[in-house]
Amino acid sequence: MAFLRRVAEKWSARYERDRVFEADPAEGVPKYFVTAAYMYPSGPIHVGHGRTYLIADVVARFKRLIGYNVLFPMGFHYTGTPVLVRAEAIAEGRVKEIESMSAAFNVDVETLRKLGNPVAFARYFHELSKEVMKLYGLSVDWRREFTTIDPEYKSFIRWQFTKLLKLGLLVKGTHPVGWCPRHGMPVGMHDTEGDVEPEVGELTLIKFRDGERRVYPVATLRPETVFGVT
Repeated sequence: MAFLRRVAEKWSARYERDRVFEADPAEGVPKYFVTAAYMYPSGPIHVGHGRTYLIADVVARFKRLIGYNVLFPMGFHYTGTPVLVRAEAIAEGRVKEIESMSAAFNVDVETLRKLGNPVAFARYFHELSKEVMKLYGLSVDWRREFTTIDPEYKSFIRWQFTKLLKLGLLVKGTHPVGWCPRHGMPVGMHDTEGDVEPEVGELTLIKFRDGERRVYPVATLRPETVFGVT
């Protein structure tokens, strides 16, 4: 394993020194853009990330071989509840959760205690994971690295949503969602402790009408009892 690491370190350093994967405009050369889901740095990089980015890397390298000018950037997704709640646990000194993260992430407790700010937490695991990506040998143009909280990226997302809304491709509405009263935001099952799947119940909606064409919807678990309603 030590030998393999030395090989990885040698070639990742050579790639960086010789700027092998930097993509600049080249007139007359066909362009190809490669991207993959941004890493979410709520912890260190793992084997699932390796699969995702190595697949993208194979495509990028193949396209270069057949003559394309390939741009392969890398993004890091800083926003979301997992980073928020883990940083919050550290800031509040919740010993059990800090020790659990230390064991799971192989990061000492004293280092974790410095990561009580969500941005600091995400940045730490971003940089840690970036070094591993370099050891993978990913053919990324690291000049194009960004995060989802960069001002330029946030402006792009605002523009994108505004454009889609004007085109009628986005619809505003009211919908039932999982809600966290503590953080005042919607949450999915992956945001809940223990990854709890939400319960789904089934109701029957009965529409009662009056003489003025108004409708009074009533939900019930026992629709067969409606015949006894007076």
